[in-house]
Amino acid sequence: MRVLLVTSWGTACGIAAHSAALKESVERADAGIEVIPLPDALDPGAQTILKGEYPPVVGFDMGRGRPAVFGDLVHLNHHDALHSRWTPDHVSRLVVQGLPVLVTYHDTRSGAPDAPNSEKLKALAQVASSVVVHEPVADLRAIYWRQGVPAAATRPAVHNSTVRGEWVDGRGSAWATPWKAFPQQPVLGSVGFAFPWKNYDRLAQVTSEEGWALVLLANDATAVDEARWRASNPSILVVRKFLPQAEVTNYLAGCDLTAFMYECSNNGTSGAIRQGIAARKPVVALAGCRQFRDLLEMETGIFWVKDWDGFRQVLRHTDPTPWDARISTLAWQESWERAGQNYSKLYHTLVGDRT
Repeated sequence: MRVLLVTSWGTACGIAAHSAALKESVERADAGIEVIPLPDALDPGAQTILKGEYPPVVGFDMGRGRPAVFGDLVHLNHHDALHSRWTPDHVSRLVVQGLPVLVTYHDTRSGAPDAPNSEKLKALAQVASSVVVHEPVADLRAIYWRQGVPAAATRPAVHNSTVRGEWVDGRGSAWATPWKAFPQQPVLGSVGFAFPWKNYDRLAQVTSEEGWALVLLANDATAVDEARWRASNPSILVVRKFLPQAEVTNYLAGCDLTAFMYECSNNGTSGAIRQGIAARKPVVALAGCRQFRDLLEMETGIFWVKDWDGFRQVLRHTDPTPWDARISTLAWQESWERAGQNYSKLYHTLVGDRT
């Protein structure tokens, strides 16, 4: 089976990372499925042809007759900004012509009267072969699967202030000089784009006041950002580049705690907190962030705090351990491995007897 995945690809982008995890997990779950990313098809009117390793896959000429399709299913990994040019009419034309279309929709709302989902999502749910969402939605029919949690670390970082340039993956030093105040200093880690509502400034301030070191993996942070954080907490390691998922997990697995103190009402669910869960260490998060809604509705083992005083209490009462049993269970239950199995089964259901 050939699944044509309409997505961003190979860029510093959460949807691209989600798509890469999807492709890897599905192909591991079912060797008979090939997931083919089609980044050019973000414009449904473009003539999208893959060259080189693959023969031509699809030409999305939506205006003239049946598209020249060399696949069994289109999977639209939909983000409102990336896929603004895709309309329900585009999807309907493909489905009517016999090509199943699965939509994974990331910009969801709860569907309550005060938070209805977009008219676009409601229309897509009417015409697509199936729709997957990552949080419960009350105003349309869709498959609810939470975002997958990445695989566990294979080479956890050793955040040790006494060994110069110590690192774990055999590719050289991740830092040139010791950065912790003392070897036993506890370390808090976080990851994600450096948006103001992620509160990295306050994270640096509070960890310093509580005697913790800090690891921030923020690929879009500037040198000015790093200098400001370092002024608040000198015991800090900042990585300002987009890391492969395995390296992110290695960094965070070497921390004693991961934190996601987000304050926002953004649509959809957070992919970054899943990277903290993947580290199998205790996780603390601000309960008021709407992007954590799916996790708040289940038993997770996450330390949910209402404010920064609650955050301080977690720092003061967390004992460093090799792993957190409840977070480890959550990471397996919500793993991309299991998500890949779910998607592979859904692909076969949608394609039916065509393969």
